[in-house]
Amino acid sequence: MSPSLPLVPAVRSAAGLVLPTRCAGCATPGPAWCRSCRASLALPPPPVRDVGVRCWSGVPLTPPTRTALTAYKDTGRRDLRGVLAPALAAAVGRCLAEDPVLRRARSLGDPVLLVPVPGSARARRRRGDDPVPALAGAALRLLDDPALVLAPLLRHVRPVADQSWLGRADRRANLDGALGVRQAWRTTLRGRPFVVLDDVLTTGATVAEAARCGIAAGGGHAAVATAVATP
Repeated sequence: MSPSLPLVPAVRSAAGLVLPTRCAGCATPGPAWCRSCRASLALPPPPVRDVGVRCWSGVPLTPPTRTALTAYKDTGRRDLRGVLAPALAAAVGRCLAEDPVLRRARSLGDPVLLVPVPGSARARRRRGDDPVPALAGAALRLLDDPALVLAPLLRHVRPVADQSWLGRADRRANLDGALGVRQAWRTTLRGRPFVVLDDVLTTGATVAEAARCGIAAGGGHAAVATAVATP
């Protein structure tokens, strides 16, 4: 018998300490995203919503995707980026195909900016990184289109409250004027169409503020794409 064989159980046990051993959607022991939860990402996309700007989303919010989003953003399950990125990429693809301004820009070969919603400074400190821009980058790699430009041009210009328990009106008030465009990106943005990217569309307050901010800074046309949308 090979002397290395007795080490296999120990190696597996050690791997279980650092690798996901439960599904992030339903907590079933096994892979990071089980076959049953994977079906929730194959549901038909939600209808386009208008919150002052038109919003396309990849999949509807279900219990598994809700749990996965929370795990991805707030409990360090960055392995789920590969699970959620296809949904965001699909939303971007629909947005580019169905929005007439974006469709024309692509037919002319003009660049389209993909603008991720940034986390607040407090959220970045708590999480150790900024998960939405990272998710946007993963979606862009899946789209593999040189005319699409990831443009992290937004920044928070004042503190905002945690939105988890705020209603629609309070969310809009909380975010009103909270975002600004980085000076280094203003020339690139001027006159160009852009798509705001976020992980989830709830009331639409966040993406509407991001779109408003981009247009106010000279952007030519705004649309929104999110991985997931609530009913």
